Amino acid sequence: MALCSVLLAWCALAAPTAAPAAPRPPDAVAVEFYGWYLETLAADQDPLSDRHERFLGYVARDLAAQLVARLRDAQAGKAGGAPDGDYFLQAAHYDGNWLRRQVHAVTVHQRTLGRERVADVIVTLGAGGEPVRTLALDMVLEGGSWKIRHVNPAREQGAESSLDQPVI
Repeated sequence: MALCSVLLAWCALAAPTAAPAAPRPPDAVAVEFYGWYLETLAADQDPLSDRHERFLGYVARDLAAQLVARLRDAQAGKAGGAPDGDYFLQAAHYDGNWLRRQVHAVTVHQRTLGRERVADVIVTLGAGGEPVRTLALDMVLEGGSWKIRHVNPAREQGAESSLDQPVI
């Protein structure tokens, strides 16, 4: 019996180890986040407080800490607490047409800055004749997953846009 244990231990050590899985693309994470986020809002829940653990799977630590501090300040009635509107939507309210099937994203640029891997992602909520919301996300590779670090409304490009203009 001891020989079996030794052989099993040797086989476990000799077996090739699997390479760490590559992170999912930032645009795929953004689509998943916004689908989940909008569904959570539609269910009349707060993603930050009611679904905090799942929320942390999509949002960078620093941004999550800032949003929690804002929420606490707002609950305490401090000035500068709750912002006007939703941070992730950059709007006062969400449109029901923006649910999962209407969320689209594209990674515009990925790069390494110092020791960080970052990505610029454009997210579009809604399509066709519906109200459309376009957002510019700054994402960072954190703990092996792409996470949202900053959200801004995407800049509107005029009819005479050129290749010289930055995308974000």
